[in-house]
Amino acid sequence: MQGTTELREKLATACRLLFMEGLMDHAGLAGARIPETGNLLLNPREMRGTPGRHPGIMTAGDFVVVDPEGTKIEGENNPPSETPIFTGVFRARADAMAVLHLHLPTATLFSIAGTPLRPVGVMGSPFGGAVPVCSDATLIQRREQGAAVARALGQNLAVLLQGHGAVIVGGSVEEAFVAAILLEDNAVLQYRASAIGTPKAMKGDALRRAQKQVWQPKVISKMWHYYVMKGQSRGILG
Repeated sequence: MQGTTELREKLATACRLLFMEGLMDHAGLAGARIPETGNLLLNPREMRGTPGRHPGIMTAGDFVVVDPEGTKIEGENNPPSETPIFTGVFRARADAMAVLHLHLPTATLFSIAGTPLRPVGVMGSPFGGAVPVCSDATLIQRREQGAAVARALGQNLAVLLQGHGAVIVGGSVEEAFVAAILLEDNAVLQYRASAIGTPKAMKGDALRRAQKQVWQPKVISKMWHYYVMKGQSRGILG
């Protein structure tokens, strides 16, 4: 079985925690690069012989393995139809070891409204001055679409898909998970602030200092373990 037990369990944990937080639904996707082979570990189109899947019950054995071009090489289930998101981003970003595609309920509104999603809170600083947007509003099911998503993402942590959630990357599963939490939290702040005034975004030196303070291993580890403990207390994790 490709992918260590640790990697598989960590990705399954991320799926369960994202479900717990209302950030991963029936169509949310998660993937990780397998360091030993360069192949990709993805959550499947369906699970355990059923026509659908549930991220809240994802286990280490539910994942499917595809090669860098998206061809299935291992697993009882089928790869997701939007596998080109993963092949495109992993191909373009050698630093990315985990990729999430999530239908974030608040962050998605910004691509629909055509309003830039900016770092209005200190914890939004890792995303830079504004989160880029990929204009393709359809399902990402072809190689050229995946390449376009990767181009729109560039070297950023996340890109919004037009009316279709976000794609988020990390140098580890933990990084991608924490980035997803921070992206949605910052979107909620901006959305709420806009109801009472004009949100002020961080910029310049203040933004750069905040990025260094927030996007670093100690903070990422602290947040990951907080949500793991939260999941354990709620029975989402064993």
